[in-house]
Amino acid sequence: MRRLRPVHMSGDETDGEEKTHPPVFRIVEARWQSLEFKTFLRCLDKLYREHWAAPIGERATSGNPPRDRREHPDARVEDGVAPTGLCRNCYDRSWLESLKPHVRDSLHIVDKDYDFRLPPTMLDKGERPCRPTR
Repeated sequence: MRRLRPVHMSGDETDGEEKTHPPVFRIVEARWQSLEFKTFLRCLDKLYREHWAAPIGERATSGNPPRDRREHPDARVEDGVAPTGLCRNCYDRSWLESLKPHVRDSLHIVDKDYDFRLPPTMLDKGERPCRPTR
C-alpha cells in the first residue's frame, strides 16, 4: 500500500446542481481498481472519517472535515493512473485483459493476493466488515 499516491485514487465531483452544506461528492471510479480493492479503500475511508470526528486519546483536528464522498449508480468511470507493483487482486481483471501485453508487464504485478481483511479490533462490536456495493 505504500506505493499508492493521491493520483492513484478514485476522484470525486460535486453531486449535482443542488448545493448542500457540507457538500456531498460523487465518487468517480478508477477503472483499474478491483472491486475488492475499492471496497477496502472505502472501508479505510469510513474508519478515517469516524476517527476524525471522534478521536480517542487526542484532540480533534481543527479545520474542514473530510469530504463526504458517496458512491452513485450513475458515477463516471475513468481509467485513472494505475500504480505499479501491487498484488494481482488490486487490479480489475477486465481492465488488465484490455491492456496490451507490454503495458500489463510494465505494471510489475506481484503474483500473490493482498489480504484485505481488517482486524476485528478496528470494527465496532457486531459490525460486519465493509462489503462491496457494486
